[in-house]
Amino acid sequence: MNYEVYSKEEQEEIRKETAKYDSYPIFLDKEIIDNCTYYYDSVITPIFHNFVSHKNNTGLRDSELFQYYRKVNHTFVEYILAIHKKHPLALIIFNDPYFLLAPKIISKIATPRMGYFFHSPFPSYEVYRVFPAAQEFMESVLCCDLVAFQVYEYARHFFTSCHRLLGLEAESRRGGMLGIIYKGRDVLIRVSHVGISKKYTTSIILSKECKKEFDEFRALAKGRLVIAGVDKLSLISGIKNKLIGYKKLLESYPEYYKTVVLIQYCTASSQWEFTEEASIEIKALVEEINAKFPNSVVYNEAMISTEKRIALFTIAEVLLVTSLRDGFCLTPFEFMIVKDHYQQSASSYPFPFGTVILSEFAGCVSAMSNICRINPYIISDITLSLFNAIENTGMSVNQAKFNHDIAYIEYHNTLKWVNSLIQDIKASRSKNEEALYLGAISNKILKAGRSFKNLSPEKLEKDYAKAVNRVILLGCDGIVGTTMPPKLIHAADIAPVEILQLLESLCDDERNTVYIVSGKPKALIHRWFAGVNKLGLAAEYGFHYRFNNENVWRTVKIGEEKGWRAKALSLFEWYKAKVDGSEVESKGGSLAWVYSDCDPEYGNWQAQELEKELKVVLADYPDISITHEKAFVEVKLKGLEKGEFARTIIEDAGRRGNVDFVLCMGGAIANEHMFKTVDELYAQEEKKGSRIKAKGCSVFTCTVERKPSYAKYYVNDYGDVLALAKAMVSCSIKISKSKSVDSLVGFAGSKNNKNSPTHYVTSV
Repeated sequence: MNYEVYSKEEQEEIRKETAKYDSYPIFLDKEIIDNCTYYYDSVITPIFHNFVSHKNNTGLRDSELFQYYRKVNHTFVEYILAIHKKHPLALIIFNDPYFLLAPKIISKIATPRMGYFFHSPFPSYEVYRVFPAAQEFMESVLCCDLVAFQVYEYARHFFTSCHRLLGLEAESRRGGMLGIIYKGRDVLIRVSHVGISKKYTTSIILSKECKKEFDEFRALAKGRLVIAGVDKLSLISGIKNKLIGYKKLLESYPEYYKTVVLIQYCTASSQWEFTEEASIEIKALVEEINAKFPNSVVYNEAMISTEKRIALFTIAEVLLVTSLRDGFCLTPFEFMIVKDHYQQSASSYPFPFGTVILSEFAGCVSAMSNICRINPYIISDITLSLFNAIENTGMSVNQAKFNHDIAYIEYHNTLKWVNSLIQDIKASRSKNEEALYLGAISNKILKAGRSFKNLSPEKLEKDYAKAVNRVILLGCDGIVGTTMPPKLIHAADIAPVEILQLLESLCDDERNTVYIVSGKPKALIHRWFAGVNKLGLAAEYGFHYRFNNENVWRTVKIGEEKGWRAKALSLFEWYKAKVDGSEVESKGGSLAWVYSDCDPEYGNWQAQELEKELKVVLADYPDISITHEKAFVEVKLKGLEKGEFARTIIEDAGRRGNVDFVLCMGGAIANEHMFKTVDELYAQEEKKGSRIKAKGCSVFTCTVERKPSYAKYYVNDYGDVLALAKAMVSCSIKISKSKSVDSLVGFAGSKNNKNSPTHYVTSV
C-alpha cells in the first residue's frame, strides 16, 4: 500500500486543520492498515464482483485477517459515535463494503439514522455465501434504515441472500421503493445510481490544463484514430480481454496498425501480489502486440488526472470498456458529455461523435442506449465491434439516441443523487419517533414506537427486588441461545450449562415460580431441563407439563382428535418424500411439516400448496387450526396455546398471595400468544374472586431480538438474556442474605400446594 505515516505532532496539526471543515481524520497503525486493506482487496472486492478462485481462498480461510477488518470497523465506530454525540441529528452514510460490520456495532449503542450505499456490485447468493461472515455482514447492513444499490440486478442479489440466509422477504413500498422487515424495522431498499456533473465536466474541458493535455495526446496520436481505455489495474477490469480482442483486430486487418492506436491507462490503488500479477500479464501482452505491430498500443500504469482523462476522451473516437464486472462505470458518461460539448460548440472539431463499446457487465449499460454492447468474454465480439467503429468513423450516429443519453446524464447528476439519497434516509424513519418498528404476526400488522423498549437488567432488577411472589415464564427459543440447525438441536443432550445453572439459582429462591414453556417435543424438553430442581416444564404448547413441585409429567385434557391426525399425517408424509430435507414432527396435540433444512424457496412453495390441501382435506374438523409460519406448516387442536398455560400458572401462583412480578420472555413466534394473553390479563379490570390482581404487579413481556411482537419489551440477543438472568440471580442472593424467607407474608407452605388446575389430568 502507498500511504503516508505521520508523527504524533503532524497528526495533531492535521486534526486542527481538518476540524475547520468538519472533517475528522483517523490514523491507524501500519500493521492494521496493511492487513485490513489486504483482506479487502484480496477477499471482499473479488467476491463482491462475483469472483471466487484459489487466489482469494487463502484470505477467506485466514480468520486473523478478518479480525483486522473487524478492528478497523470498531475504530471507525468509536469516532462516529463521538461525533454523533455532538451532532445527534446527523445522518450516517456508509459507502461500499469497507464498513460492513459498523452498522450493527452502532445499533447496539445508539439509534442514529443510517444508510448504506453500495457503489460496487452485490454478488449472487452462490458467491456471497462463501464468506465465513456472510450472515454477520447481512445482519449488520440491515441495521441501517436504507440500503442502496446502483442497479436493480445488485438489489435482487441482495434480496436473495437475505431470503436464503435470514429467511426475509422483500416487499414493494409506496413511491417505487422496496423494503425488508428485519427485527421489526422496515429497511428500505433503494435503486439509484451515481451520476456526474455536466457543468463540472464542461469546466474541465475549457481549462488550460486540459487543452495542454489534448495537444500532447494529439502529438502522440500522429493523426491516427484513437481508441481510449481507462480502467483500474485489476483482472476484473477485463484489460487482458481488451488487448486480446485488439490484437486479433490487427492480425485480421494489419493495415490498421498504422492508422489506429489504443491508448490505455491503468490506475493501481494497491501493490499486492495479485495486482502485480495483473500488471505482469498486461505488460507482457502489450509488448507482444507492439513487437508485431509497432507503437499500436500506448500503455500507462499510473493515476490519471481528470484533465488528462477528459483530454483523452476529447481526441478519442472510440471508448472501449471491457470490464468483467463493475458497480457503475462513469467513464462512458464523461465521454458522451465531451462529445456533446463539441457538437454544441461553434468551434470546428474533427470528431463530433464517438462510439462507446461497453461491456454488458458494466453497471451503466442499462442506462445508455447509444452504445455498442458486448460480452467481453467473447473475444470476437470485441474485435467485430472495434472493426465496425473504425469503419463507421465520421458517419452520423443515431442523434435521437445520443440526445436521449445526454438528457439522462444531465438529469441523473451527482447533486440529485446526493439530495435524493439523504431525503430517502430521512423519510425512512418516522420524524417524531426515535424508532418505528413495523411487521406482521399471523397476518396482523403491528406497530411499536417509543413504548417498545429495551429491557435493561437495571429496570428488571429494581422491580424484581421488591416482589415477594414472582412468576417467571421462559420460552425455549432464544433462551437457550443456540443457532444450530433443528436436527442438531434435537440431538443435543442438554441445554447450555450456563443457562441451566442460572435456572437452578432462580428456582432456589422460594419467591419464584419458574417454568419453561415450549412448543418443542416433550422428550427434548425433559432431556434438557428435567435435571433442574423445582423447575416447572411445559412441552408441545402445554399439552405435556410437569409442575415445579413434581417429577411426573401430565397431559392436558383438551378436545379429541376424531381422525384428523391420520389424514394430516398422510399428506405430511407425501410432502416429506417429495421435498428433500423436510421432516414430520408429531406432538401430543399437533402435527407439523418442517422444512427449515430445505431449499427455502422450494420449501415455501410446497408449504403453500400443502396449506391449501390441508384446508380442503380437514374442512370438516372445526376443532383444529392450520398455521403456516416460518419454515413449518402445523395442524393443531384449538385452545392449545402457550398463553392458556401461562394463564393457568399465574392463577395457580395467586393461591398463595398476590402475584407482584411476572416476567414472560421468549424468542419464537409461538410466544406471541403468551405475551398477548399475559398483557391482557393485567390490562382488564379485576373480577371479583379472581386470583389475578393487576394492582401492584410489575409485568414484563419480552421478546428476544427486536421484531414485530405483542411484547412490551425486547432484548437484542442471547447475551442480553443471560444478563437479565444474572441480574435476577444476583438480586436473589442479596435478599437471601439480608432477609429470611420465613419472614415473608403469605409464603408459609406455598411451595407444597399440590392442587392442580381443573382442566389438567395426570398422564400415565
